[in-house]
Amino acid sequence: MILNKFSNLYKKYEKYISPIGLIYGFIFTSLTLTRVDMFLENFWIVVHLLIASFGIIAITYFENQIYLKKRGEEDREKFHFYLTLLIQFAFGGLFSTFFVFYIRSSSLIDSWFFIFLLLVLLIGNELWKKHYQRLAFQVSIFFISLYLFFVFLLPVLFHRLGVDLFVLSGIISLIIVFFFTKLLRKYSGERFKLHHNPLRISVLSIFVIMNLLYFTNIIPPIPLSLKNAGVYHDVLKNYSGNYEVRGEPALWQDYFNRYPVFHKQAGENVYVFSSIFSPVNFATEIVHQWQYYDEPKRVWVNSSKIILPISGGREEGFRTYSIKQSATEGFWRVKVMTLRGQVLGNINFKVEEVSISPNLIKKIF
Repeated sequence: MILNKFSNLYKKYEKYISPIGLIYGFIFTSLTLTRVDMFLENFWIVVHLLIASFGIIAITYFENQIYLKKRGEEDREKFHFYLTLLIQFAFGGLFSTFFVFYIRSSSLIDSWFFIFLLLVLLIGNELWKKHYQRLAFQVSIFFISLYLFFVFLLPVLFHRLGVDLFVLSGIISLIIVFFFTKLLRKYSGERFKLHHNPLRISVLSIFVIMNLLYFTNIIPPIPLSLKNAGVYHDVLKNYSGNYEVRGEPALWQDYFNRYPVFHKQAGENVYVFSSIFSPVNFATEIVHQWQYYDEPKRVWVNSSKIILPISGGREEGFRTYSIKQSATEGFWRVKVMTLRGQVLGNINFKVEEVSISPNLIKKIF
């Protein structure tokens, strides 16, 4: 009786509950899930994967019971409602988590397409309720979730980035889905043949797309993330181990200006400072790729490539910087990226030469 009242109430207000649940889930995830290398964060993901897998197995089992006439058609709507809601809840939590983690590691300019796909999954989870009754769709979403999880879990466990770890994440996801479908075959019997080809095509398509996105550097270099970055007139490491930087005070107009002006005196160096988060015991190298804009040709031209080692564990990120001598007037950008070319972020600015030094303020990182 209580369950029936709940289902009727939910159906009545579903058009309000879904968007509110989506917004609340995203805010909750953003505030509570802090670091990609923490046990509780990854335990949260594993629990949701288990809930989703249980829901898929249960709905497959009950569908087969109806097919075998062991249950009546009147039971279909009841278990479809609750199990579909359970699966939707699990995948909603997963996609909220993935969206938060991946967007923290991404440059929106370079990874916008991948972030857009995650956003589609996050919002679509609230709109695809009826599709969760189809086995091929359920397993495909489950496979995407596994893949997105292992892409950052393996680097956290092995304390490094690498093509081999990405390839391994795909292989592990395929193996898990293979045995998962074996289990589903046991509960669906002969009916599984109806889903076999669509399921296989869907999973292989997802596998190919993920590899295309990775090898074109569209997937961000998770678990790394750019915590802070800026262009300064001077960077100095003080006696306490912190970095003192001197730069121009930010004006409110700068928040709407893609290329804030850097006022440079003749012979002055330009410093780009960055703080990059990486997990504990994580050691790798990042690149500051300096580029200037060739206005006559309308292209960005590489000026210098500076490789900087980083190590992990510091909450505020590992601090490092690069220096550019004789930076000419015009538009500049520094791409902070991995050795493979996956971009963490861009620092954009416009160099203008002046005869008098601008007013500078000091910050400590």
